[in-house]
Amino acid sequence: MRPIPAVHCWRWLALGCAAALAGCATHADVYERHVRAEDANPADVVLTLDVAFAQAPDYDPQTIEYGSKVKVVEYAGYPSIDVPFYQKGMGLDLGVLGDPRTLLALPYPSPTTRTTSAQLKIFGERLDATHYRFVVLPRPGWTSTNSFQVEFAINGRREGMTFAYSTKTVCESRFDVTTPTYGFGMSVAAGFPGGKPGCLKACDARPGYPGHCAFFSGVE
Repeated sequence: MRPIPAVHCWRWLALGCAAALAGCATHADVYERHVRAEDANPADVVLTLDVAFAQAPDYDPQTIEYGSKVKVVEYAGYPSIDVPFYQKGMGLDLGVLGDPRTLLALPYPSPTTRTTSAQLKIFGERLDATHYRFVVLPRPGWTSTNSFQVEFAINGRREGMTFAYSTKTVCESRFDVTTPTYGFGMSVAAGFPGGKPGCLKACDARPGYPGHCAFFSGVE
């Protein structure tokens, strides 16, 4: 039996270790978690948003449950907000020392920074056919982008309106907006914990608005 060179053993050992470590480093809880506004703990609320739609949005509430050991509940069929989060951590990329065509080439793990994302989908509390109340909540272990998107549909036409907010600056946080795709009208009013002042801004791809800024930058 031919002996296996030590370098060859090290090569495959390094490959296995790097792959295992990279797999652990890049695994993240990135699924979309659903919450209802009326079920939120008031002490956790970062922002309350009251919305008056010019036209009544579609309302066909549905609850979907799945999972045997751990039950997961999802909602659908009526207005909600998407709240994005991100998380930065260390991962590993695999590099090679020497000529990769030879057995003498040694793989090595190279640390790198990776960003993963997640979101909360928070369904609004229906006050009447055109009025809804939403809440923005934190997600433990994740960093907020200080933004969210109101999502709804009218006669099956799906629409979204994005917003950025800040608790460190003050601006008018009650105003009217027109959605970018179908031109639906909305009146929004933001409230901050303890009645303290804050700032809410609309961000959409219309003239005078810097693209979908709510999902990529905060309010300066």
